[in-house]
Amino acid sequence: MQHTDKKYSVHFAEVLLKSHLSQPEEKRIKLEGTGGETLEALFLGTRGGNAKYMLELMGFALQGNVDFRKNYFPNDPDYLDTNIQQSKGFKETMLLMGLEYDKLITQLQQSGTFFSMRTIGHMLWDTTLPGMLGYFAALMYNQNNVAAEASPVTTLLEMHVGNELCKMLGYSVNPIGKKPGEFDLPQGQVTGWGHITCDGSVANLEGLWMARNLKFYAASVKQAILNETIFQNAKGFQVTLLNGTTATLINLDSWTLLNLPIDEVLAIPNNLSSQYNIPIADVSNAIANYTVQNIGYHDVLSKYLPDINQTPVSICTSTRHYSWPKGAAILGIGASNMWSIPVDVKARMDLTHLDAALGQCLLKKIPVMNVVAIIGTTEESQVDPLNGILAIREKYRQQGMEFAIHADAAWGGYYKTMLNSNDDSNPVSFKLMNEDAIVALPMSNYVTEQYKVLQLSDSITIDPHKSGYVPYPAGGLCYRNSAMRNLVSFTAPVVYHGGVDPTVGVYGVEGSKPGAAAAAVYFSHKVIRPNMSGYGKISGECFFNAKRFYAALVCLNIQNLPFFVVPLIPIPAIQQNLPAPQVLQQYQFIRDRIVNVSTQQLINDPEAFALFKELGGDQTIITYMYNDYNADRTPNGNMQSINDFNNAIYTAFSFKPYEKHTEETPIVVTSSQFTRINNGNVLMDDLRKRLGVNGNDGYNDPINFIISTIMNPWLSNTVNGSFIPTLINIIIQNVSQIASFRKLQS
Repeated sequence: MQHTDKKYSVHFAEVLLKSHLSQPEEKRIKLEGTGGETLEALFLGTRGGNAKYMLELMGFALQGNVDFRKNYFPNDPDYLDTNIQQSKGFKETMLLMGLEYDKLITQLQQSGTFFSMRTIGHMLWDTTLPGMLGYFAALMYNQNNVAAEASPVTTLLEMHVGNELCKMLGYSVNPIGKKPGEFDLPQGQVTGWGHITCDGSVANLEGLWMARNLKFYAASVKQAILNETIFQNAKGFQVTLLNGTTATLINLDSWTLLNLPIDEVLAIPNNLSSQYNIPIADVSNAIANYTVQNIGYHDVLSKYLPDINQTPVSICTSTRHYSWPKGAAILGIGASNMWSIPVDVKARMDLTHLDAALGQCLLKKIPVMNVVAIIGTTEESQVDPLNGILAIREKYRQQGMEFAIHADAAWGGYYKTMLNSNDDSNPVSFKLMNEDAIVALPMSNYVTEQYKVLQLSDSITIDPHKSGYVPYPAGGLCYRNSAMRNLVSFTAPVVYHGGVDPTVGVYGVEGSKPGAAAAAVYFSHKVIRPNMSGYGKISGECFFNAKRFYAALVCLNIQNLPFFVVPLIPIPAIQQNLPAPQVLQQYQFIRDRIVNVSTQQLINDPEAFALFKELGGDQTIITYMYNDYNADRTPNGNMQSINDFNNAIYTAFSFKPYEKHTEETPIVVTSSQFTRINNGNVLMDDLRKRLGVNGNDGYNDPINFIISTIMNPWLSNTVNGSFIPTLINIIIQNVSQIASFRKLQS
């Protein structure tokens, strides 16, 4: 644990910034410029082909650390000398280290082969060279980003990374280290703020923590104004309501206090400070005595909001990550107060059900802390209709109800880079590409529209260690309004000139946190810019490959095989309930003009490319099931038998260390289950129908499914051409064998 005096922290931050600005421009920490555009240089390689470059750069890092040690008071004594290094004990210890290190390396080769073209299961692929190199370089300095004094360089790196992630996702930021009068924003414009967390679960927890504290803040302020002597002249303090009128805060009823505009609530401390000439730290400290953060749920509800009889809720899609109910439990909200909204047939939040749930909250005066939109679900990579959620919020704002919107883009956040222009001239925000360029992307029109409004979310989870390809642990959380971070801090806010805080470590759940994680993200972003030519290019290739794999997979259904494939998202002809001949015609079109053509031919075929964009899921995960046929070529209608079939396929295509050798697993996938409780009747009934389940057979049974995650940008473009046909042939051979064996057993 780092113990730091606050005044010293502020002084240290000012010195740190001054030192940063005094460096020559070319040596300063900053995230801007063009970056590298040759993807092949950015990863170690399936066969380790870039190892010599990585070893050379790692050598630079090691030598740099050695020089750093030598140059710090060079006349100080060492504990090493030649005699010690030649001693028997030293040599024996080094020999032991070498032998045990060899064992460790050997054991590590039982790990998952996530670098391979054949590994298409988990949300995990290779890590970028700059990500690994940044982590390795900073690892040797062992910096702790809980406090700037323990991490003067890596704290600055994290600040720059936080700003970069905000800009990447669409938030405006306050540039770090700006000079007076430089890049000034319009009066009253809010700016975003972000930081690195250990993972998306902690980022989600912090987002929910902020939303909970925000919901009760105005009620706490009312009590502070009524009871604290420093506010004796502030009894007439006014706030703006959702309808645009103003009112005296202490005269507001409980429901109105819980539903003030978000930015109005966040501005209260500064407005009190400026209007009544009270130091901001004194304002915040006085209010803190009354916040839910300090006195807890029970006292806030019973003492400050006695006429609110309903427990506040958070609302999320039923396909949410498990961290959401876990976070609700940790925060005392209660997992049962994390309401689940059923999904539609495409596994996206059903807006009709959301509207109904919010209507119930309005009618019964149930406070809503936030609504969570998933921008890439964990098992389906589906994108909730964020634009629709935003529209529904506007509807309820007109009726006097306010809530935050959180976008859980832990998986899908980096795909926003596909839309970001290469123009890096504005230090405040990124520009979107022009519409002509966006239309040419392998992203569906629906998904594109959700990314265009991502910046209207109040907070966003983003995981660099997922589709940012950097080493663990590197999650992230970004706030639209930087004042939100003060709601989860246990120190009073202070204005830090130039946009630099004394540390990033006070604004979150974690204590000690590795500076190496920030260095990994920083260096990866320095080389791979978060725009269409950097991360956007990687993401675009993965989208392209996922759709090519999906197309090849579904076309197995028009081959004479002993099984068929049921993807979560069927081809458009099936979605449109077209007659069987037209469904067959579309399968043939996909086979002839998408699967069996070169990449260039596909791109140059407007009709085929338009259909191609709409194929499969919203992002790069393909979720699908298999079923086999009866002797008369009718589908197997037994739900348990279908689940057994998919379990057998998963077993054949999953790597189990120490049970079978890596080379015995020709493809690595993963699996999960759909259930009525989690996924609702609409989705379950549609899947059962397309699988060919007999009537109500196993009606309440789960449905087992296979997951393939495409994170390899070269899957359809290796030095030997596309690897997708190899994967498809492996599927045909192995699944056919399993189906045939089942027939012999029956």
